[in-house]
Amino acid sequence: MKKIIGLFIAFIFCLSPLNAQESKYTNYSFARLSYITGNTYIQRAADLGYEEGVVNMPISEGDRLGTTEGRAEIYLGKGNYVRLDHNTKIDFLKLPDKRNDLIQIQIWLGNVYFRVKFLEKEKNIEIHTPDVSVYLLEKGLYRIDVREQGETEIFVFNGLIEAAGDTGSVLVKDEQRLEAIDGHFASRPSRFHAVAEDSFDRWSEYRDYQIRKHLAKRYLPEELEDFEYELATYGDWVYIPPHGYVWVPGGVDPYWRPYYHGRWIWLSLSGWTWIPYEPWGWVAFHYGRWHWSVGPGWYWIPTTVWGPAWVSWYWGYDYFGWVPLSYYGYPVVIIDNVFYGRYQGHYYPYNSRVLTVIHKNQLKARNVSKVALSQESIKNLGNIKLSKESISIKPLTRKISVDELGENRLFLKNKGSLSEFKQGKRLSQTVSSKFRPSDGRTIKRESARSFKSSQERKIDKIKIGYPSSPEISGREYSKTRKSGSILSRIYRFITGDRESIKSRSSDSSSSRGKTSEKSVSRSSSKRSSSSTTRKSSSSSKSSSKSGKVKKKK
Repeated sequence: MKKIIGLFIAFIFCLSPLNAQESKYTNYSFARLSYITGNTYIQRAADLGYEEGVVNMPISEGDRLGTTEGRAEIYLGKGNYVRLDHNTKIDFLKLPDKRNDLIQIQIWLGNVYFRVKFLEKEKNIEIHTPDVSVYLLEKGLYRIDVREQGETEIFVFNGLIEAAGDTGSVLVKDEQRLEAIDGHFASRPSRFHAVAEDSFDRWSEYRDYQIRKHLAKRYLPEELEDFEYELATYGDWVYIPPHGYVWVPGGVDPYWRPYYHGRWIWLSLSGWTWIPYEPWGWVAFHYGRWHWSVGPGWYWIPTTVWGPAWVSWYWGYDYFGWVPLSYYGYPVVIIDNVFYGRYQGHYYPYNSRVLTVIHKNQLKARNVSKVALSQESIKNLGNIKLSKESISIKPLTRKISVDELGENRLFLKNKGSLSEFKQGKRLSQTVSSKFRPSDGRTIKRESARSFKSSQERKIDKIKIGYPSSPEISGREYSKTRKSGSILSRIYRFITGDRESIKSRSSDSSSSRGKTSEKSVSRSSSKRSSSSTTRKSSSSSKSSSKSGKVKKKK
C-alpha cells in the first residue's frame, strides 16, 4: 500500500509544473506598453543601448521609458495605468514578483498620470521624484508634474496620498494640489478645479473613456477583463465545444499564423519573450492557447497564466524554430487542413504549416515574417525535434558610441544603426548611472567643437519596418506599417539637451497652479493666452524662502 501511495505522489509531482524550472515572475511582473502616439523609447535595465518603443512591448523591473514628441500609456495590470506626456522620462524601479506586489516608479522629468483602479493595500504603489516621495493610500486618479528647476507639483483628482519631503509628510486628498521645491513643501495642500485644462488632461480623459467601455456580455475571466473591449474591437467570440466561447481574430489573411508577425527580445526575468505586432496581441500571445478548425480558422482559448510565449522550440544546425502550443500542452500540427492538438510523434512533421524557422543570426530580427524560411527550405533540414525548454543563448548588451569626425559632425552608432548630427550643441561630459557598464567602467562622451544651435541640426533618419503606433482601425491592421528612426531626439533627451525639445512642447509642459518666476518668464511669450493654469481656491499663497514661487490670487 505504501508503495502505491509513493508511486501516486511521484506521478503527481511529475505532472506538476513546479517540476520544471519554476518561474521567477507573476502575471504582473511585466508592464505592457499599451498605447503610443508619436515617439517613445525604452532602455533596458542591463543594456546601455535603447530602442524605439512599440505597442505590446513588455517593460520589466529596472527599465527606463521616455517620450520625446509623443505620449505613451503603460498597463500595470488590475486596471492600473500610467500615462506619459511629451518629453517625459520615468524609471520602473520595482514591479511585482513572487515576494510582494510593490510598484515603485521614479519620475525624472515631465508630466505623468496615474489611473489606479486596484490597490491591494496602502502604499503598495510608490512614486518618487527628485523633490518628494508619493505613497498612494487609495485608488483614484493622480497627476504629477516634474520640472527641470527642481519643482514637483501633485494633483489629486480623486483619492488620497501621503507626500513625504525633507521636512516631513502631508496628506493630500480629493481635488487638492501640493507643490514641492528642492525637497521642501512650498505651502499646505490647497484646492484646485479638477477639470481638463491642457491637451494632456484631455488625452488622459479620452483613454479613460476608451477603457471604461463595457460590453453586454463578458467572455474573459476576471483576471483578463481589461482586454474585453480590445478583443471585441478586433475580432468575434464564437462558441466551439468543448472549450466554450473562444475568440476569432478578424482581418487576418488565410496564411496568418500565431507567433509569426512580431519579434523576439531577451528579458533577464523571462528569457526570450515575444512582441506581437498585432495590436491585440498582448493577451492573445502571453495568455491562452491557439487552435484551428475549418470554418473559423485560428481561434484563441483564454487561460489566466502569463508566459513569455506559449511555444515549443526547435534547435538544430544553424537554425531555430518554434510551434504554438495547443490547449492540451502539445505542439500544434496542421497538415492538409487537419488539426492535431495532441501530437506526440518523436519528430515534428516538416510539412506542418504552423512551424516557423529562422537562421540563428536572425533571432533578433525586427520582423520574423520577413526572414522566416519557406516550407521548401524547412524540408531540407531533415528530422525536426522539438523541446519544451527555451533557447538558452543570451544576446550581447548593446553600447552607445559617439564619434567625433571633425567639421562639426558627430555620429551616434547603436547596433548597426547610424544617425548623423550636424552642427548640434556641445555634449555634456557627465555620465549618469544608467550609462555605466556593469564592470564599473565609465563611458566618456566626446564633445564636438564650434557647434551651432539645435535648429541647424541635420538628422538623417533610418527607416525601421515595424509598427510603432496603435492608431489602426479594427479589422484593418496593416503589417507593412513603418516608422522612422528617432535615435537623434532620444539621444539629445537622454544626454540632457532638452532646450530645443522643450520649446516644441510648451502646451503639455506648462505648469499648473503656482509656477516659479523663472519658468514663467522663460515661457510666457510662447504660451500667451492659449495656455491655461489650474486656479487655486485660496486667495493668495506665500512664496517659498527661495523666492521661486509666485503669489497667486
